[in-house]
Amino acid sequence: MLESHEHKYTIAEFWRLVETFPEHKYEYANGYVRMMTGGSPAHAQIGANVNAVLVNALRGRECNAYTSDLIVQLSGDRCYCPDAVVSCDPRDWTQKKAAQSPSVVVEVLSPRTERIDKDEKLPAYQKFPTIQDILLVDSRRCYVVHYHRVASSTWEFSYYERNDDVIELASIDVSFPVSELYDKVYLELEEER
Repeated sequence: MLESHEHKYTIAEFWRLVETFPEHKYEYANGYVRMMTGGSPAHAQIGANVNAVLVNALRGRECNAYTSDLIVQLSGDRCYCPDAVVSCDPRDWTQKKAAQSPSVVVEVLSPRTERIDKDEKLPAYQKFPTIQDILLVDSRRCYVVHYHRVASSTWEFSYYERNDDVIELASIDVSFPVSELYDKVYLELEEER
């Protein structure tokens, strides 16, 4: 992930950058632009697994699952590319630029992204009124943290470390075992041992 701190961008300049270089993914936070770079095989496989689980679970239902290609605009100064997004708002399905009413966001944590995902994005997601469930999925070990909104500014969280633990996303009435997220994933920490 590359960050540009040389120049502060307006939101209009950010969108021009996105339109000019569609082959790249960018995030925008407080006037600064981050170009998203490729992740590890574990990160990519977990992202693919999350999306497969969500797409299959939502087939025939009034919610859509999206990959990290979709930008989520949380405000005039925050646009992110979560690894997976679910929106049940039909207005998002026809947006040209970004989803504005996600219900679920998922971030796959890796050494390069973990600090930003936890310290910057998580609080921003928790403040956004339509987001009801947030998953942080570790790419180095079997470990998932699930944040679920229980009131406008109150969240409860659960964590899962076993393959047979079941994650329940109540906001979209979907549940699945942790093993589905880690299917065919070679966890990165195993290399360090």
